[in-house]
Formats: sequence, C-alpha cells, structure tokens
Amino acid sequence: MRVLLLEDEESIRGFVRINLKRNGIEVVEAERGEDALAYAESDGPFDIALLDVMLPTIDGFEVCEKLRLRFPRMGIIMLTAKAQEEDKIRGLELGADDYVQKPFSPGELIARIKSLHRRMNAGMPEEQSAEDNNPGSQAVTEQEPAASETAPASATKFVEQERTSGIFRLSITERKLWKQGNEIILTPTEWTLVRLLMEREGESVSRDHILTEVWGRYYVGDLKVVDVNIRRIRQKIEANPSDPSVIETVWGYGYRWKRSVPECEV
Repeated sequence: MRVLLLEDEESIRGFVRINLKRNGIEVVEAERGEDALAYAESDGPFDIALLDVMLPTIDGFEVCEKLRLRFPRMGIIMLTAKAQEEDKIRGLELGADDYVQKPFSPGELIARIKSLHRRMNAGMPEEQSAEDNNPGSQAVTEQEPAASETAPASATKFVEQERTSGIFRLSITERKLWKQGNEIILTPTEWTLVRLLMEREGESVSRDHILTEVWGRYYVGDLKVVDVNIRRIRQKIEANPSDPSVIETVWGYGYRWKRSVPECEV
C-alpha cells in the first residue's frame, strides 16, 4: 500500500511516518498542499492520501477537492484538529472518505487506513491483503482493535460478478457502476455504499447498519458521514437529487435502493 501524507508539522509527520512504515506501508511526505498535488502526479499512483486540513497556503480541503477530481478512486482521509461539525461535513462533501480528529492514536489511524483500503478492494473473495492479515501489525503506543476487525461484514460475501437494477449495472470485480451504459465515477466509499444498498434492493437499511458495514464496526465517527455520502451519490445518479427516485430516504431510519428503477424515473 502506498500513502501520500500531507502534514506541515514535522513532529506529527514523523509520528505518522514511523507508524505507517512499521506496518509495511510506503509513505511519501509533503509539507505543502502544492507539493502534495505535484507528488500525486509525479510519484503516483497512491492508494490513500492523508491530508491535514490547516495548512499555510493551499489547505487540505482544496487539495482534497483537486485530488478527488483528478483521482476519483483514490482513498482520502482528512486529518483535522477542528471539532466543528461544519469542517467534518465540508471535507466529506468535497470527496473525502473519512476523517480522523487530532490528537489520534497510531492504532486508530492505522485501523482507519486499513479499513478504507479494504473497502477499496471489497467484492473480491481473496481481497484480504498481506498486511491486513499480518498479526504482527505494530503501533508505537497502546494496542488498538485489530484492523481486520474493522472490515465491513459484507466485504467478502459476493459470489456473483455483477448486479443489475433497472438501468443500473454494478460490476463487482471491476468496482464500477453504469447507468444506461454510461459509467458513473464513484469514490471507494461511494461504491461500497451503492453495493450495499443494491445487494439489499427494495429493503430498508438503517443508518447504523450502513455505518457498520461500510466503515467497520469500530468506527467512532458521526452518523452524518452516511448522509453526506448518500447526498454525494444522489448528485451523481439521480435525475433530480432533491427528489430522489433511486435511493429513497426512510425517515427516522435509513435508506432504501428502490427495486427495479424504471427508466422514466431516472
């Protein structure tokens, strides 16, 4: 796994670098947003980008937005010292898959990285990577839940190669979604969420269940991460995102992928 780390504080950057390398993760470091964008082009591909939010010139939000446009299937985790809800939501709306709030333990960060990496490769029966199965994964400080425990429960359930729902076709092996034959570009988290809902087509799925299945049972973030990702997906697949006909809201509960979506409705 290769990770692009954007962090302007040398002490934090070194702390993260040491722990990632101890877990067999290759790290390329950048102090400035401009450098991170340049490295993404020249030294890629990267599996995941870790982006600090508060930077002196181009901030992490702008880097996130540009990386997401240029590399739609790259995993992105925001590192933020801010507790304000709007900052978390902003990062997610710009395309981040997850966020980790400072100060964080190395175990938490490694678990989040591996959980995201697993989501990025979910759907293939032999998807478990060597580092994810390595019982010797190390962190500098206290023991955290094993990263393998953060895997979505449905990550290896697929035996079929694709699913269809009306005009939508989802390839499990290619990790792609098409609408009327046109590919819809999804982030790793968006794809996993769509997969989950399509797998349960016509069923109401609770937000808590979505959070556990997509982000892992040990995820400690806010439920709003589910709503923000649903909103992003609707922007991409719905004819009228403000009046969705594909992913329906089950008020007070969760969401439902409408069964057999008619062509006239999307």
